[in-house]
Amino acid sequence: MKPFFIYNTLSRSVEKFLPQHPPEVSLYSCGPTVYLPQHLGNLRAYLCWDFLRRALEYNGYTVRHVINVTDVGHMTSDQDAGEDKIEKTAREQHKSPLEVADFYLKLFQDDLAAIHVEPPLVWCRATEHIDAMIELIERIIAAGMAYVTPSGVYFDVEKYRGENRAGRLSRQSLDEQNAAQRLEHSADKKSPHDFALWVLAQPHHLMQWDSPWGRGYPGWHIECSAMSMKYLGETIDIHTGGMDHIPIHHENEIAQSESATHHPFVRYFVHNAFLTGKEGAKISKSAGKFPLLSDVIAMGIDPLAFRIFCMGAKYRSELALSDDGLRAAQSNLDYFREFARSIPAGAVSNSSDAEFSCEYRERFLDALNNDLNTPQALAVALELVAEAYRRGDYNIWNTLGAFDRVLGLGLAETQTAAANSAIPVEIQALIDARTAARKSRDFKRADQLRADLEARGYEVKDNRDGTTVYQLRHA
Repeated sequence: MKPFFIYNTLSRSVEKFLPQHPPEVSLYSCGPTVYLPQHLGNLRAYLCWDFLRRALEYNGYTVRHVINVTDVGHMTSDQDAGEDKIEKTAREQHKSPLEVADFYLKLFQDDLAAIHVEPPLVWCRATEHIDAMIELIERIIAAGMAYVTPSGVYFDVEKYRGENRAGRLSRQSLDEQNAAQRLEHSADKKSPHDFALWVLAQPHHLMQWDSPWGRGYPGWHIECSAMSMKYLGETIDIHTGGMDHIPIHHENEIAQSESATHHPFVRYFVHNAFLTGKEGAKISKSAGKFPLLSDVIAMGIDPLAFRIFCMGAKYRSELALSDDGLRAAQSNLDYFREFARSIPAGAVSNSSDAEFSCEYRERFLDALNNDLNTPQALAVALELVAEAYRRGDYNIWNTLGAFDRVLGLGLAETQTAAANSAIPVEIQALIDARTAARKSRDFKRADQLRADLEARGYEVKDNRDGTTVYQLRHA
């Protein structure tokens, strides 16, 4: 097995990846707060971690992946200030918090399915793990690193950091944090840096549970520590999240977790950079209007083209959203699909590929293992197809199929569908576009494509089980 290298925020360097219990890898990703649709910047993050998971599996590892779902406790400020995000939406939409969380979680999962992000081993919802959080808070209190006040249970940040006062990930001192941002300071907190593990004395909060300290609800940070430990153990191989999590959320996770367990919480912290909007600023919900996957589909772009678009930049490099970039990604998707549809049956059934494909296998693996260099891996896959066309030797199907375990484009399904039908390539392209539109619940576009297919002489029958039959009408 070739070594796999990844950038570890803890060390600020690219390190050789060495899991605790090979070939098993524990992978925890900070999940969504389900109070609004997840925008394209959010989806880019989960594509990054899907590429990481697939690359590890390509290397022969077995990945146990867990994603949390924050459905309580995430305030409108990461510093425990403001209103609970889900309750804010619930009040605005005149719904219960559970209705809001269920709706936006389902929408998020549908978007992930449309861009072929593999589901995790566990989706762990915060509201279903309150007992685990209470148990962890009790351990932190017993370790002397938390205190109870009338307004809540708080983690003692200054006591934990001691004289050094520098964060493990951000390497930012508490004094620098003071200068960089305004910190809310409750009257009964020892320090403005102390964060809530359990919130009390909030009678109007709609979601509350009994605890040893009184009726209340968990703070945002404790959720990830408790749920990751439950499913992956007290030390995780890889913890992922956005770069914005480094100075607060992930620093706090480390502090509270290691105070309770007295051993390392995470071995490799891996963070993704932002997707920037067309105006050049970071895409965020706080900005008001934000681009969604449905907006990409409305442009006539397949959701999987957004997957290719995100593969075109390294996970820790900013990526600028652009119409031209999305259309170029669509062209690459069409290129792969056209090859899959046109490959001869003999090339599919061959047990071994042409000798020239070996070089591409080596280059593809080297790209993945070099700090998850997806742009280079994508370029290798495109070059392989181009070389097959140039040589007139299509015996690369096993190699391309192996690549697609990471690319995630469903090329085997494309090839099988083409082999089992006499549908022309241009008709199949319309069918693929309609399938993608239905997956993304863009029913208006799906109806338009249906009308186009019917105008070209095809009957379209949508079955109750979700399948669709397309048949040429007989005269």
